[in-house]
This record gives sequence, C-alpha cells and structure tokens, in this order.
Amino acid sequence: MTSKKIKYHDLDGDIREDEFYFSMNETQFARVNSMFPGGLQQFAIKAAKDKNGDDMFRVIDTIVREAYGEFVMNRFVKTAPNGQKLSDFFINTEAYDNLLTELMQSEENLMTFMTACLNKNAQDRVKDKWTKFKEEGGDMEALNKLQNDMEKEAAEAAKAEQKPSLSVINK
Repeated sequence: MTSKKIKYHDLDGDIREDEFYFSMNETQFARVNSMFPGGLQQFAIKAAKDKNGDDMFRVIDTIVREAYGEFVMNRFVKTAPNGQKLSDFFINTEAYDNLLTELMQSEENLMTFMTACLNKNAQDRVKDKWTKFKEEGGDMEALNKLQNDMEKEAAEAAKAEQKPSLSVINK
C-alpha cells in the first residue's frame, strides 16, 4: 500500500493538497497483470520505452482504478455503500489528472508507484525483476530476456501446480 499527497484545484478553484491511498493484494495484481499481453510489468516497460502514450495511459488508468481506496472507520475500502467503486469518483478529479501526468513523465515514476501499490510479497518480486531489467541495460534486448525469464517461471509454476491424474486400475 502507498499513499500519495497530491496538489490539485477543487471544484471551487481553490488549491488543495490531500493524501490518496492505493493498494492491491496479489489476487488483484494477478487480475490486472492478466489484462496485458506479456504481463503488466513488461507491457508498462515497453510502453514507456516506445513512448506510447495510449498504452501508458491504459496501464496507469488500470492500476489506479484497481488500487484506489479510502480509509473508512479504520478499514481500507474500495467501494461505496451503494456498490460503486470509489475510483470512479477519484478519476473525475483534478488530483487524478495530476497523478496521471506525474506517472507518465517517466518509466521510473510508473514502476515506483506500481510497485508501492502492491503488498510486500508482490513488491519484492517486482523489485527483483525491475532491478534485473535495469542491470541488463534497460533496452529492448533486456526486456525480451526479462519476458522470456518470466514466461519460463510462469510455466514452471503452472507445472508445479499440476496434480497427478487419478486412474482406476481394474484387476
């Protein structure tokens, strides 16, 4: 989980600075990750490297919509009592616009924010991959290697989760 202080103009035109909260558990991150070809991290890195504004917007908007929430009576909630997602309200504020602008300025801003939204276990995995990517030059070759490594890891994890099939032996 992370919090972000954001300055913005409210509806009356007054400058405000409020703290906003973002958090995703591993299930939420897995759902978001599956929305992007090659996974969220690779998609985001490629979008940043290619300076593809549409893809960057899609990544940031998806993360913010999934991660945004508020503290209500000592609980972190993402939906209003009527069932509407709180992020639906947030994305209609200038604070959202300012956050979006900040995150689109660099891949480092985006990766730092994205990682901070995750729980500790997921943060460690993403930080390891990001560090490896940067150490290998941060170019398309490193991106392809990172993507191949993550695909191998996913295949190995899937194989490890396979349960042996039961068969009936007739005697």
